[in-house]
Amino acid sequence: MEKIKLGVIPLVYPTPIVLIGADVEGRPNFTEVGDCAIMGIEPALVAISLNAAHYTTGGIDGSGTFSINIPHTGQLSITDYCGRVSGRDVDKSALFRVFRGEQTQTPLIEECPVGLECRVRETVQIEQRRIFIAEVLECYVSPSFVAETEGGRRIASLNRLDPILYALDNQYYCVGPPVGVGYQEGVEPTPKT
Repeated sequence: MEKIKLGVIPLVYPTPIVLIGADVEGRPNFTEVGDCAIMGIEPALVAISLNAAHYTTGGIDGSGTFSINIPHTGQLSITDYCGRVSGRDVDKSALFRVFRGEQTQTPLIEECPVGLECRVRETVQIEQRRIFIAEVLECYVSPSFVAETEGGRRIASLNRLDPILYALDNQYYCVGPPVGVGYQEGVEPTPKT
């Protein structure tokens, strides 16, 4: 089988679109980010990558905290807008109902189904990118997206959350139907000869 080389592209897809929140110059600011990843479950670690010159980056540097707010597809327009304009020019806190994380007072967005309150553990600078590795201190979820189970509470369904996904073809996508259960679908494969 032949493969076509596309060059040096971080073709990991899809990625979640999130709104990063931080206090900058005394007020909440939110920016759209597609560079967001889970770094571990125990401890609960996440990573985001921002341009070092971005307005929000300075706020995170100053406080050592930020929030990750996960919008749904119905919020695509306002989310995309937050990625197109700078908090230097537009007061983006006026676009949302803001609440504060209980442990760090970092700003979160009430309208987003999920919000993570995060404290920076490590910062890495690679060229113009500032990468923040952070510990999740609390996860705030809108009640309509929480399911009660025998083991406690969990997210009801990724389809109900309806997150915005992004791919390197510069398109936004939505989640499709589930195709299996994690770590339950594998069968021993037949060796290739």
